[in-house]
Amino acid sequence: MNGYSSGQVLARVEALADPCAIVVQTDDYVSLIVTRRGDAIAAFRNKCPHAGYPLQRADGRIVVQEGRYMVCAAHGASFELADGACAGGPCNGEGLERIAVIVRDGVVCVE
Repeated sequence: MNGYSSGQVLARVEALADPCAIVVQTDDYVSLIVTRRGDAIAAFRNKCPHAGYPLQRADGRIVVQEGRYMVCAAHGASFELADGACAGGPCNGEGLERIAVIVRDGVVCVE
């Protein structure tokens, strides 16, 4: 079991700032990150490949730097908003695990 299911609603497009990265809790143990940069919307497992920590700060927010990168609060690894690729720091080239999503009628859902 992966902690989320096909068709599960993650966010409304209108609630996503441009750019942004938000944390969505899918069950008691799994959270995902939903990102937006322009028309590109993506989702990733909220787990830094460097040390396995979630990316958000203690206040629940994910730092978005230069409108392009998510920054892991634990050790500063940075990832592209659009594809989760490692952009620098201790992630050593390992990107975030991407989750397939679909946008239908203004709603972002797990595909």
